[in-house]
Amino acid sequence: MINKCNKTLFQMTMNNSIGLNECSSLNRKCESRLQGAPLKTVLLTFLIVNVFLAILAASFLLFGSLYKTNLCLTPQCVNSASRILEAMDRSADPCDDFYQFACGGWIRSNPVPDWTATWDRLALIRETLLQEMRQLLDSADITNKTNSLPDGVRKAKLLYRTCMNTDEVESKGIAPIENLLERVGLSKNPPKVREDSTFDWLYTVARVRRLLGVNVLIGFNVAEDVRNSSLNKIVIEQVSPGFKERYLLQPDKFSSEIKHYKNYIVSMVATYTNRTMVQEFAEDVLNFSTEIAKVMTPTEQRRSPGHLFHEVTLMELAKGPRINDDTWKSINWTKYMELIFEDTAVKVNFKNDTAIVLDLPYLHRLSGLIKKTSDVTLERFLWWSVFASVAPLTLAKFRTLGFEFSQHLVGLQARSPRWKVCTSTVNSNFGLALSHLYIQNNFDKVYRARASEMLEDIRDAFENAVEDLDWMDTATREKTLTKLHAIRAFVGYPSWIMNTTRLDMHYKKANVIPGELFLTYLNLTNAAITRKLESLRKVPDRNRWVATPTTVNAFYSASLNSVIFPAGILKPPFYGNGMRAVDYGSIGAIMGHEITHGFDDQGRRYDEHGNLKQWWSSTTLEHYHNRVKCIIEQYNNYTMPELGSSYHVHGYNTQGENIADNGGLRAAFEAYKNRQYKSNSLDMRLPGLDMTSEQLFFLGFAQIWCGNTTLGALKSKMIDGVHSPNRIRVLGTLKNSQEFSDVWQCSLGTPMNPKHKCILW
Repeated sequence: MINKCNKTLFQMTMNNSIGLNECSSLNRKCESRLQGAPLKTVLLTFLIVNVFLAILAASFLLFGSLYKTNLCLTPQCVNSASRILEAMDRSADPCDDFYQFACGGWIRSNPVPDWTATWDRLALIRETLLQEMRQLLDSADITNKTNSLPDGVRKAKLLYRTCMNTDEVESKGIAPIENLLERVGLSKNPPKVREDSTFDWLYTVARVRRLLGVNVLIGFNVAEDVRNSSLNKIVIEQVSPGFKERYLLQPDKFSSEIKHYKNYIVSMVATYTNRTMVQEFAEDVLNFSTEIAKVMTPTEQRRSPGHLFHEVTLMELAKGPRINDDTWKSINWTKYMELIFEDTAVKVNFKNDTAIVLDLPYLHRLSGLIKKTSDVTLERFLWWSVFASVAPLTLAKFRTLGFEFSQHLVGLQARSPRWKVCTSTVNSNFGLALSHLYIQNNFDKVYRARASEMLEDIRDAFENAVEDLDWMDTATREKTLTKLHAIRAFVGYPSWIMNTTRLDMHYKKANVIPGELFLTYLNLTNAAITRKLESLRKVPDRNRWVATPTTVNAFYSASLNSVIFPAGILKPPFYGNGMRAVDYGSIGAIMGHEITHGFDDQGRRYDEHGNLKQWWSSTTLEHYHNRVKCIIEQYNNYTMPELGSSYHVHGYNTQGENIADNGGLRAAFEAYKNRQYKSNSLDMRLPGLDMTSEQLFFLGFAQIWCGNTTLGALKSKMIDGVHSPNRIRVLGTLKNSQEFSDVWQCSLGTPMNPKHKCILW
């Protein structure tokens, strides 16, 4: 609608000009005819011409005024103007606190709903999308074989109905849990101390990963080889103990959180069984979880350029790579691999198959921990890990206890309705089938082409920025541009999902058993895990989507060197606002954000093929690190008023997202200005907002991050989140933007225009 609005105003202005020119010609002709015409005729003609001129003059005044204001009055523009005005706090000074200026009204009018811990513009769109997906799942008769529903869609609808049938779920009792515990080598009841333990902890760890896809103690995956993305490799890394390790390692600071976690363990186990000793059980689980946290490699160290990974054959892994002691052999890696690949088409070759070990020191420390830990403690920890994962799929009383734990931890006040849980479950398991329905019924396909055009504008702007960098040498610049040009862009949805045959083939082995939610969960999980394990012998699909179209988010994949902008996020206030400036400031900044991820502290390590490779010159890299250090230190100084000065943003752990926010906004603004210049477009304005289009660009950026959160959720994000809080994402980024200060006329030295700015891209 942006182009339509501009075109309409442009045509009206041009038509007025043509009319005036024609009138001048006509007047000259009249004058030439006056000389020989009768007086009556002359007077009549004179009257007609003057009336015509008066009408044209009035038209010119009307449309000339409209031309000066360039007011966009399309429905999209009117809706955007209303939304923007409602969100603002016009009593705030934009040069003092732009987040309050842009979002104060929204924050005041949109408290966090009872059933969630975070409420912002992304969450609002997710809520809308959930409602739309629910309607799609509720509609149509899946038992009617004559209708045109693809089998994948039928299965999605059947899963939804099975999930919603809580009476059937309740009727199964705890039998599904008991059966599963036995299948993975655990007892039906919480383990107790016994004299002659025969517990095989490694069998349980491997079976849990194989049957449930849950990593316990050992993180296992099949993914692209980081040094040769044309191959898939086994990847082994550390895994969290099931509760935030930062909480466990700082018991004095997070005593309340730890207490609630222990109470959750006690209440869940006590509800499951009438056995005594639940306090002892919970204490054992909590203590061992803390020991795991102690042997984990800290996030800061794993993120650093000096953190090394090791590629070893499975035979070397079994013997102990670069480790010459018996502690390593506490883990029988040969047995583990055989159990993982059981019942698949893959025959593991221990001599030739290799694994990428991302955390070798962790595995060594873990081996030592296991060697000194009693069997009953290991069994209790694994029993709890499995039970906590599957119990909520059964009885409502377990889900109630989970909600009460979330109440204490992040401040939830009400449980999510069942339909939300079931819709999300379907989207997780049949996301492409659900996307097929969504694209067919709810998505404007024109958005796809326009968004793709915008993305290319932003790529071009990023290229121009790279060309202008004075700290990058020629060789590194050429390689940067090569990678930028190689980024594959996926917008809206993959076209193949609209092909019924291909969609049904994708879900051929995904079976839903009516009335059997737990067994269906095991079936779907097994199908997904088997497909993943068997990809070890296949060439990676470089064109795959890392998210379904029914996702409200955006993504960059370093190994694929691709960006994805699903259909779910291509709606107001992120896209389709009726005005180019607002669109570029919102979804445009997000597009720039994802492109910049290819060149943040992690993405820059990968080349254009998605291979881990050092392609930076040492001199350029030194300049890069100095500029990144500026950003890290800047964000380290930010706090949130709600939590006080003891909680700071973790500048090091959030650096990737902060780099992307800053670079993305700058690229989007340049792209917007370039597009305006190329299209010779008018400087549009919105009704009720006395702001230039460039001011609206920055307002559009800020308002996509309007949000509220509970104290518990905010604390969690500050502790170990990779994103800065929404408020900081806006303020930190805009304070580094000279363009923002110029557009909003913020004097140097005001809070939003500091003298020192951190600029990378």
